[in-house]
Amino acid sequence: MPLDQVATGVGWTAGVNLVLLLFGVLIAWYALQAVRWDVFVKNPKSRPAAVLRLLVAVALGYQLMKFVSDYVSMSGLLKHLF
Repeated sequence: MPLDQVATGVGWTAGVNLVLLLFGVLIAWYALQAVRWDVFVKNPKSRPAAVLRLLVAVALGYQLMKFVSDYVSMSGLLKHLF
């Protein structure tokens, strides 16, 4: 396989992973809207509380998309089992 095809494949993989990561963060952000933040923080409308929500959404979104990526990767390797 020529080197330029490998580089293109790696580029496409990186692009798809970035889109999936952003999608995961959006899903996590949407899910976190159901949390009552006033139980956890003093002022849920403050800027630090918004940053906390963003950081939690990024962490959860990353974990979600890492799971999806690993699942797709491992299910593709199952064909080598038999």
